[in-house]
Amino acid sequence: MGKALAIHSYKGGTGKTSISANLAATYAKNGLNVCLFDYDFRAPSLQIIFKEKIKRSLNEFLDEKCSIFEAAVDLSKKYKTKGKLIVGFADPSTEVMREMMTKDRKWEMRALHLTLTAKEALYKQFNIDYIIFDTSPGIYYSSINALAASDYILLVTKMDEFDFEGTRELINGIYNVLGRKAGILLNKIPAMNVPIGSGEVKMEEKLSSIFNLPILGIIPCYCDIQADGGKTLHSLQQPDHPFPQYMEKIIERIAEHFK
Repeated sequence: MGKALAIHSYKGGTGKTSISANLAATYAKNGLNVCLFDYDFRAPSLQIIFKEKIKRSLNEFLDEKCSIFEAAVDLSKKYKTKGKLIVGFADPSTEVMREMMTKDRKWEMRALHLTLTAKEALYKQFNIDYIIFDTSPGIYYSSINALAASDYILLVTKMDEFDFEGTRELINGIYNVLGRKAGILLNKIPAMNVPIGSGEVKMEEKLSSIFNLPILGIIPCYCDIQADGGKTLHSLQQPDHPFPQYMEKIIERIAEHFK
């Protein structure tokens, strides 16, 4: 049976979506079957990274207007990955995003049921190893559904007090209540603050004690990635860049926690 990961953050701007896409791409490049879902219905952007025109969306699936197999697009041939790379896109139109904000709790409960059912169907149909949910930041219903449907949460944060305080609230108020295992990933850290060698180990130990969670990695801020604006899927298109190497390290650490 496969595993489900939710990539989450307290607020936007942490690089959560870029990490979601590159993690999925790295899994597929390494020969695993992966399905990536854009559950950031308030600001969907995976269609930009993967340069895809959306035919059927996850919004339609959750509204029961299409099946999950119609909403999930196989991009394995396009990116020439060893394993399956299947992506479900959210509708980025303003009208649909506004409509998603009006959904009531009854609809969200039904959406959770559909999400759980879709998980099992994808595991069986495509022998999926990992399902990855790119979530909305904060505690919107769609994010809570993705967290509830996941086996492990990767919580992305930047190194500032606003993010740290909000991250602690998420851990205590949401993750512990859901009973989900989680790990912290620090992203976009200024190069001058990124330790090396034994300094990195000490910093991870300190941060782990602050959040009472394992640290999955500390990724520097790469100006070229910021300037790129999401045009490049680095794990597949620029594999020699340092950023994909961090994705490999994160995957190893996630696997250790699943063990």
